[in-house]
Amino acid sequence: MSLAPERPEALAEPTRKVGSGWVALYVLANVGMFIPLQVPTTFLMPEQIAQIDPAGKVGSYAWVSMMGAISGIVLAPLAGALSDRTTNRLGRRRPWMITGSLVCMVALVCIGIQTTVAGVALGSLVLSASFMIIGAGLSPVVPDQVPVAQRGVVLGWAMVPQAGSMIAGGLLLGLVTGFSAQYMLMAALPLLILLFAATMKDPPLPRRHRDPFSLRTFLDGYRINPREHPDFVWAMSSRFIMGLGYGMGTLYLPYFLDDVLHYEQLFPGQSTEDGLLIVIGVNCLATISTVVLSGWLSDMLGKRRMLVFLGGVTMAVAAVPLALSPTWAMTLVAAVILGLGYGVYLAVDTALVTEVLPASADRGKDMALANLMTSLPYVLVPPIASVVLGSPGGYRSLFLCSAAMSALGAVLVWRVKAVR
Repeated sequence: MSLAPERPEALAEPTRKVGSGWVALYVLANVGMFIPLQVPTTFLMPEQIAQIDPAGKVGSYAWVSMMGAISGIVLAPLAGALSDRTTNRLGRRRPWMITGSLVCMVALVCIGIQTTVAGVALGSLVLSASFMIIGAGLSPVVPDQVPVAQRGVVLGWAMVPQAGSMIAGGLLLGLVTGFSAQYMLMAALPLLILLFAATMKDPPLPRRHRDPFSLRTFLDGYRINPREHPDFVWAMSSRFIMGLGYGMGTLYLPYFLDDVLHYEQLFPGQSTEDGLLIVIGVNCLATISTVVLSGWLSDMLGKRRMLVFLGGVTMAVAAVPLALSPTWAMTLVAAVILGLGYGVYLAVDTALVTEVLPASADRGKDMALANLMTSLPYVLVPPIASVVLGSPGGYRSLFLCSAAMSALGAVLVWRVKAVR
């Protein structure tokens, strides 16, 4: 890669700390992304599919989940690479935030009126694509504009919406009834991303500094040389394994409450959705209690790996109670333990990744690859879970697999040598 002698502002390493106003708007942008990203797939789509196809809901939901995740495999790195090369006068990142937000809003409205599994799956595909487009603009903003010594605390605050999106989204859904109205409510939230895009500073990339783009360049972007960038490869490997563990432990929670705990029989007068909201609320509060503190602590200590490891091990421990004693009380205990570990892991792991990106000119593409390691497991979890749930061990085996994957992912972070 050849650049002109002078380094443009868009490619410079950030040295000036961002202010509280910038952080607040960035947090709101994450609210606008994570609630529509997580809430429909957790609350709305499972119930919507269960109404459309009651007998085949597990397989149908697996198919819909896979359709949504598959789009990210190609689109996330592609959008990130194109974002890195965008020379629009609005900057490199803003056009992607704006476009992705508009597509997201349309997709959510359309999913709300679907009456077939195929229609929901297609909508999920487009919705997932919109989040890849948004991510191409939003994810690189931290390595673009936040200095290393501030990234832990900034990402800690930014991850609060991700940690609390389930309970906040669940409460929002309670304000309206009917899939159409609920999806439309979710569609209003990306306006917060547009607000951040309209106010942020996004230095444009001069055309002379833009790397050429081709299909070969794009495909080469998938190949990160382990010898040249071992820390980035290990960080992504750790993320991927952790994603498998987290997905196995959480993706089928609505069906676990229904098929194993028989929540509606256990608590007459309450629905499974009520139980799911309670579990998610407990989990979210536990996550929020540690996410900002752990990010700040990693900045103060200058150490990230230990906190990522501790968070991952704690997440592994959380799956054990559900495997050994699948009761309502143990479900709440597991939700607390998982939340505490996930809160420690969430912000610190992202800060660690931003420190091992291979090149400043490819932050968008490389962050997309790193984020893909958290979404790609959701392509694999449904078919794996279907096989495991069909075995004699059932949900017990699924939760033990979750614990094993989380523990392995935590161990792999020690292979990252460039970050303390």
